[in-house]
Order: sequence, then structure tokens, then C-alpha cells
Amino acid sequence: MTNRQAGLESLVRFAKKVSFPAILAIPLVGGAVAASWSSADITGSDSLPAKAQGPAAITPNEVLPAGVSPAAGDKSDPLAQQQTALPPEALSSEPLPRASSLTVAGTLAQQGEAEALEESEAAPPPITRQIVVAPGDTLMKLLVQSGVERQHAYQAVTAMEPVFSARRLRPGQEIDLAFADTGDTGTESDSLGPLLAVSFRPTLERDIQISRADPAEDFAAEAIERPVARQLAYAQGSIQSSLSVAAREVNVPNPVLAEAIRAFSYDVDFQREIQKGDDFEFFYEIFVDEDGRQVRTGELLFAAMTLSGSRTELYHYERSDGSADFYTPKGTSVRRSLMRTPIDGARLSSGFGMRKHPILGYSKMHKGTDFAAPRGTPIYAAGNGVVERAGRNGGYGKYVRIRHGSNYKTAYAHMHRYGKGVKAGARVKQGQIIGYVGSTGRSTGPHLHYEVILNGKQVNPLKVTLPRGDKLKKSEMADFAAHRAEVDRQVAIAMGGILMVQKACEDAEPLEQGSATDREC
Repeated sequence: MTNRQAGLESLVRFAKKVSFPAILAIPLVGGAVAASWSSADITGSDSLPAKAQGPAAITPNEVLPAGVSPAAGDKSDPLAQQQTALPPEALSSEPLPRASSLTVAGTLAQQGEAEALEESEAAPPPITRQIVVAPGDTLMKLLVQSGVERQHAYQAVTAMEPVFSARRLRPGQEIDLAFADTGDTGTESDSLGPLLAVSFRPTLERDIQISRADPAEDFAAEAIERPVARQLAYAQGSIQSSLSVAAREVNVPNPVLAEAIRAFSYDVDFQREIQKGDDFEFFYEIFVDEDGRQVRTGELLFAAMTLSGSRTELYHYERSDGSADFYTPKGTSVRRSLMRTPIDGARLSSGFGMRKHPILGYSKMHKGTDFAAPRGTPIYAAGNGVVERAGRNGGYGKYVRIRHGSNYKTAYAHMHRYGKGVKAGARVKQGQIIGYVGSTGRSTGPHLHYEVILNGKQVNPLKVTLPRGDKLKKSEMADFAAHRAEVDRQVAIAMGGILMVQKACEDAEPLEQGSATDREC
């Protein structure tokens, strides 16, 4: 056997000992093979010192030149001593035999890298466009009008349906499109290739993306939830005309105001009992995105109202069974069997008793209370019960009557339309929307006519004595007391002008604004 053949066989035996990733990493230099490796890439290296084995043999901060072994030039390293120089015959200009899998693997790796580099350099960036949804538009129509092939538009809309329905798009929604660039030097329309991506943000908490990496692939859609952070906000104000006006002056969000009105509506007549100079306090959750924009509101945690010098405090508390309600400091639920005012922000336009009928022109007993409100204002079920009647009822117009147990019923008249699923026999819960304010029947304008019927007789909703709600059990009072003390502490901090911030992490404790050092959990 010649020296050249012996050298080649030695090289093949070495290649068999090196793992597959290491083979691909071996570059070709001047037609010969220059080998470099680490101890982690050699099989059967148990005889090597521990220092030379595994990733720990190279510190994370070391950067090695391409094709240079970690042990290159270090004669004291056992690994370097195992590197055998190739025989002179292997450095000749003649090509290596086809039996050298090492050469083939290195060549293929180089060719693949070169082709990928050329392809990435040759591919131009996609062309982007933004479209805006107008009334009457459909996503399919918008895509086709923007230059998307009808088949591709259909594929994109179909792929999106499992994560977001195109029917939920609203006018004003901005949608970003990305097209492949054909490289045509004519007009921009001539350069538009196949559709690559569709993306939009239906809410501040969510992004929708429909995309494909290559025009030959199918579209894939995903809904990406954007991170939000919980903040605790405090607002207080003095009432000069109405609670609604005073709350808006201190930027109380509408959902928070509506929740406060519902909580106090069991005991407070917002038309007759509120006087100029009365005040309120609200402590509630808001959620903001990474840019600090408010995404939504959360729970109203604490509310207090001082009416004619008498202060009432309510705490939102969740019981061990998962139910939640507002409770007085003594642990009594504010919820009664029936609400006195089953509507938000309405004005009492006519009370219970004798009056001159505005249409008939003569005095007649008014057996309910009227609340003037804009058409379409939601009307709530005053209590849990079963719908006895839902339909037109003479001068009452569109009418709903609900039975609450054996003694009480409530009636709602002059509706514009009924709530979803409200029909005779349907079971409803207190606070559920059963209809919307209108002016059907004998009515001079949009308002709700509300009646409370006790043992078959209409009574004054604002004066009838209603039973109190549940009271917390003795076993729950200790936990409620601790919860109330924590809320009081946070309210005291907030009154000092410090906003409480809680990061979007489970079990995270509220922090004073500015005390967090980073955005991580």
C-alpha cells in the first residue's frame, strides 16, 4: 500500500469518528481538507481529560475564527496533540477519490450556504399597503379591489375564520397587506405579486395575522394576545347637578360609573335623594397596553357616597363559591330582591300617583314611575324571575312582565325592542338586559314606564320595602375583614396621588408607580 493510499484510509477512518454536525462544519482549503473540532464532536472521547470534554471546554465569551480548533496552536492540550498532520501526498493537485464522504459533505454544505445567500440577496422586500374598512365593505371585496387574486383572497379569508370572523370587522378598521415584489420596473401595480400577509388589530388587546412565507404555501392565521398591565385608579368628586356629570368631570370610565349606579340603586333614588354638594369616591381597576393606553376597565373595588351628610361604603368581594357582590362594611349584600331603578343614568320624569295624563288630557292614576332616557338605552331585569309576557299590550306598547317568586312582579313598557332571548317562559337574572327604551304605545317621548306589582296590586317602586340580600357567614367574615383592610390601605395610598400598578403576571402584588425596575415578571 502506498503512502498516499494509507493517508486516505486514515482520513476516512477519522471521518467516521466525527459526528454529523462536525463533518458539515469542516471547510475546504485549497483543494485539501483542514480539520477542526471540539471534544464534544468526537465519539469515544472518554479517555480525554474532563477539561477538554463538553461545551464547558469553551467559555461563552470566546470567539474563534472559522476553521480554527479551540486547541489550535496549544501544544500542551491533549486534544491538539491528537491532531495528525496529513501526508504530503494528500496535498497534491489531484482530486480526492469519490470514496471521501468528508469532501462531499463539505462541498454540499458550501454550495447550500452560497445558494441561500444568493437567494436572500436576490429577494426584494415585500410591497406593503394599508386599506380602511368602509360601511358595507367585506374583507373579500377589499382584498380583490387592492389587487389580490380572487383565489388568494378567498384562501386568506377562509384561513382567518377559525381565529376571527370577517363579519366582525367594523368601519374604520385599518388593515395592512403585504405583497411579493415581482421586480417589475413599471408602475407599482405591475410590481405587485401574490399576497403574502394580512394583519390588523381589532382591539387594543389582540392582533390578527394571516401570512405565508412563500406564494406556493397555504395561509396560516393566528391571534396574538398583546400584554396588558393592571392598574388601580382612584377618583373622587363633588356633585353639582348629577352623579353622571360629576363622574365624567374626573374621567371616570362609563362602565365603572354604570357599575356604581347599579350597586347603589337598591338604596338610592338618584333623582330625589342626591343634593348639590354630595360627593363620591370610586376605586377601580383599569388595564393598559405597553404604550400606556387604556385597553379596558376591570372591577369596581370600592365605592362610597356621602348623601346629605350620611356616608355609605361598599366593597366588592368574591366569596369562596366564586360568587361576587358589593357588601357593606358589616358584610351585608347591597343586593335586594328587586332594583328600584332598572335603568342607568335616566331622569325620573313622572312619579307614582294621580296626574293629568299627557295624551288623554284628564287626571288618571299613574301606577308606576317613568324614567326619561335616550332611545336604545338598556333596560335591566329588576330581579331574578320568569318572563310572563313579552309582546304588545295596548297603550303600554312593547311590554314585558316578569314574575319574581309568589308575591312580586315587575312590568316594563313603551320599549323600542326586546332583549335577546326575552320571551314568555324565559328565565332571566337580575341585571340582565330585557329590552331597550323606546316610545311605543301611548307615549310622548322615549322613556321607560316601570311598575312593581305586589300580590296583584301596583305599588310605588321607590317606597316599597324590599328584603335585604344575603349576609356573609361567620366563617367568611375574617377573610372579608382582611380583604376590606387591604382595600382601605390601597385607597389611602391612592388618595395620596400614587397610582398602584400591577404587572401582567399571576400572583403579582400591586406596586407603587415607578417602584418597578423592569418590565419582567
